[in-house]
Amino acid sequence: MNERHRAFADAIEPALRGLYAAAVRLTGSSSSANDLVQDTLLLAYQSWERFDAATNIRAWLHRIQYNAFVSQYRRRKRERELLSRDATGPEYEPLISEHDRRCLHDGGIQRQSLTPTINRALDRLPQEFRTVVIMADIGELTYREIADILGCPMGTVMSRLHRARRALAKDLQATLSPAEIQAYAA
Repeated sequence: MNERHRAFADAIEPALRGLYAAAVRLTGSSSSANDLVQDTLLLAYQSWERFDAATNIRAWLHRIQYNAFVSQYRRRKRERELLSRDATGPEYEPLISEHDRRCLHDGGIQRQSLTPTINRALDRLPQEFRTVVIMADIGELTYREIADILGCPMGTVMSRLHRARRALAKDLQATLSPAEIQAYAA
């Protein structure tokens, strides 16, 4: 292993588990997550000379991964649009699986560990609020990391997260009984 490979491998090692966990949430499956992580690492390795060691490598890798996911999503969307122009009739319905429909609906973020009530409340949030809640509260990313990944100021992330949590609390209070609220609070 040459010096460049060793330096890259040593630098990314602490971030691999977090990259995989984020990839699973984005893609919804472990095999797709493995592919996304591999694509991320390939892109990161190709850009390794441009990485500034004084910056946060975890945020840098997550930003690359998020961009790779969005690029793949857009490519698949264009492919489906092309197919739908050519494909008419019920025999083409199975081209988009139920899993793909769910991924399109929620940005591909897997939320299986949450209760159905919380998932429904998350689904009612605007996309920009839902994304920051999932990254911060489920993905456990810092405000700075989320801002770097989304390419927006940290204040915007904090504002969106505050508004999203307030909207979720209001929605859940209207939906849940007092006993259920107590159960979630415990």
